[in-house]
Amino acid sequence: MELVAQRAVEARWANVEDLPSTPLQKVIMAILFLFTLTAFLTYALRMYSKWTSKQIGLDDWFMTAAMFFSMALLAPTYMFFKYYYAGFPTAALPADWDPAPMLFWNWIMQVLYNPILALVKSSILVFLLRLGGHKRGVRWTIYALNTINLATMVAIFLVVLFQTLPINAFWDSTIPKQREIDGPLFYIVSAIITIITDFFVLAIPFWIFLGLKMRMAAKIGLIVVFLAGGVSIIVAILRVHELRKKFYNITPGYDPRDGIGDTYSAIEVNLSIIAACVPALRPLFRKWMPGMFSNKSSADNAGYNSSQYGRYGAGTGNGTGTGRLNRNTVGNGFPLKDMRSTHTEIRGHSPDGSEEEIMTYNGIIKTTNVHVSYDDSVMTDKDSGREQLNSEKPVRRNSKFGVGSK
Repeated sequence: MELVAQRAVEARWANVEDLPSTPLQKVIMAILFLFTLTAFLTYALRMYSKWTSKQIGLDDWFMTAAMFFSMALLAPTYMFFKYYYAGFPTAALPADWDPAPMLFWNWIMQVLYNPILALVKSSILVFLLRLGGHKRGVRWTIYALNTINLATMVAIFLVVLFQTLPINAFWDSTIPKQREIDGPLFYIVSAIITIITDFFVLAIPFWIFLGLKMRMAAKIGLIVVFLAGGVSIIVAILRVHELRKKFYNITPGYDPRDGIGDTYSAIEVNLSIIAACVPALRPLFRKWMPGMFSNKSSADNAGYNSSQYGRYGAGTGNGTGTGRLNRNTVGNGFPLKDMRSTHTEIRGHSPDGSEEEIMTYNGIIKTTNVHVSYDDSVMTDKDSGREQLNSEKPVRRNSKFGVGSK
C-alpha cells in the first residue's frame, strides 16, 4: 500500500526536466528570464550609482525588497509553467495530468506577486517626496497614497494567503474546503485597485514638474522619464483582460494555455522595477557619457566679455540665499557700489551626481539673473566716480565677467 502511495506522489510531482516542451513554451520561458534579468541589471546599476554617490535612501531599500520578491518569484513561475504545460493546447494534455503541482506553485506566485508592485510604488513615492515634498499639497498627497498602498498590500497579501481554508486545500483536492473566496473576482478586483493607484502615482510627477521654471526640453525630459512607468500600467490592463478571458469565457474557444498571456504578471512586475530605477540612472549615464547626458548648455560656458556687457554688470543669486557682487569697474569706468557681503551657489550640475540635481533639501533651486546699468544723463561725476578715474591705476581685466578699467 505504501509503495502505491509513493508512486502516486511521484506521478503528481514529476521532475520538470522530464516534462515535454514546445517552441511556444520556450518562448514563454525566454520572456520570463529576459525580463527578470533586465530588471535585476537595472536595479544593480541603480544601487551602484547610489552607493558610489553615497546616497542610499529609504526608496532604495523599498526597491531592494521588491527586487528580492521578483527574484523569488522566478523559480515558482518556472515550475508553474512546466506543470501547467504552458505552450500546449489544452487538448494535448496527458490523460493522467494532475493539477495539484500547478496549483501549489500558482499559490506561491500569488503570495509573491502583489508585494512587488506595492513596494515599487512605495519606492517611487518616497523618491517623489524628496523632489516635491516642499509643497504641502504634494507632501500630504504622497503620505496618503503611500498609506493606502501599503495597507492594500497587507490586505491583499492576507486574503491571498488564506483564500482557502485550510490553506493546502487550494492545491490538494483530497482535503475538504471549509471556506473559499471567489478567486477570479478577487484577482480582477485587486488588479483594478492596483491600476488605479498606479495612475495616481503617475500623476504626481506632472504636479511637481509642470510648475518648474526650467527649459521646456528639460521639463519634457523629466516627465517622459517618469512616464516610463505607464508601460507597466498598459501591461497590467492587458493582464486584467487576460484574466477575464481565462475565467469568464468572454471569448468562446479561447485557450489561455496555448498563448503567452500567463507571462503578463512577470512582465508587469519587472517592468515596474525597470521604470522605477530609470530616473536614478541619469547621474551614472552622465558620468559614462557626459557629452550625451550633461545638463550644461553652451550658454553656461560662453564668455562674458562680449561688447554687450560693456556697460552692464552681471550677477546671479538664488531664491533662498543672496548674491555676492564684488567691487569692479565696468567697461566705461563706472565703479559699482559694494553690496552687502553674501553668498551665492550657482550650479550647472549637481556636485554629488544626485538625480535630485535640480532640487535642494529645502526645495527647488531658484536662480535670478541681475543686470545693473547706470544712466550717464542722471549720474553726476561724483556719483559715477569719474573724478577718480585719472588717479586710479588700471585694473586687470577679469575675463570671466568681462569687466575692467581702461
